Amino acid sequence: MAIGGNGVDLFFVISGFCMYYFYAAKRNFSYHDFYRFLVKRWVRLSPAFYASTIVYTVVEKYIYHYKVNSINNFLHSVFYLNYIGEQYYTASHFWTLSVEWQFYFIIPLLLIYQNKFGFKNTFSIIFGTIIIIALICIFSLISQVDPLTNTILFRSVEFGCGILAARALIKNIFLKYRVIWLISFVFLIYAGRILISKQVLALSYYYNMFKLLGFTLMGGGFAGVLYLSITSVKWLNLILGNRLFKTMGRISYSFYLFHALIFPIIASYLMQFMPLSKGIIAPVITTCISTIVLYPIAKLSYYLLEKPFLSIGNLTTK
Repeated sequence: MAIGGNGVDLFFVISGFCMYYFYAAKRNFSYHDFYRFLVKRWVRLSPAFYASTIVYTVVEKYIYHYKVNSINNFLHSVFYLNYIGEQYYTASHFWTLSVEWQFYFIIPLLLIYQNKFGFKNTFSIIFGTIIIIALICIFSLISQVDPLTNTILFRSVEFGCGILAARALIKNIFLKYRVIWLISFVFLIYAGRILISKQVLALSYYYNMFKLLGFTLMGGGFAGVLYLSITSVKWLNLILGNRLFKTMGRISYSFYLFHALIFPIIASYLMQFMPLSKGIIAPVITTCISTIVLYPIAKLSYYLLEKPFLSIGNLTTK
């Protein structure tokens, strides 16, 4: 069941897929488009993120009475520096947005130079260089590279796997024996998850090598499952194309932003009023109740803080 905790890894794969798939069709991606791309991403993410940062700060300071430096925390979040400077944490899960922004400075380089040097050469140079730097950090700093685990150095492999899945879709590559491929990709996911488990990491002095390899295997497995899902003509639309799932997908960013505010409260009440809930039952009940509570909050956040900004900075317009 621990694989359920790796939604972030799947998210990075999906992000790599989407960023390449939707922008690769623009043949002459220029440095001006690079700038417009960053503006588009900033406008898309920032209003809801800044609002959630303020909400978390207010709750932590005036409800939980934590010692919070409100101004420094907010300024730290303005530039998406979460995880870089742990003393200014607003919410622990916001580190993923820092990594996402690190990726946003890389993907335009691939889009620009693939037309000059080819996709394979450009992809290999960019992501190969990042992996080499990660390996240097692993063998030179040994166990002191934990702060680098949640940076683009270790997570680039997951974005890269998503890009490769998007490239395969654009090139209309079709996989035969899809059931066998699905089993293989699921095996990769679980193999990667095992490598980053605490028990396995404790076995090696160079345990960050296990992390890098684990992220790579999970990224490849998730990318494969994603590709098989998207190219499915039988069950994908039936399962994921219904109205509820479409709505959940649309408001998922706001779900991500506010879930850490609601989930602990629900878990606390569950332990207080249902002390006999143990094993898998407790997290399942907590998740269901949290989802019900979060749904209207996330939907309101989407319509107020996301939807009005979706078309600003669009690269399809001049």
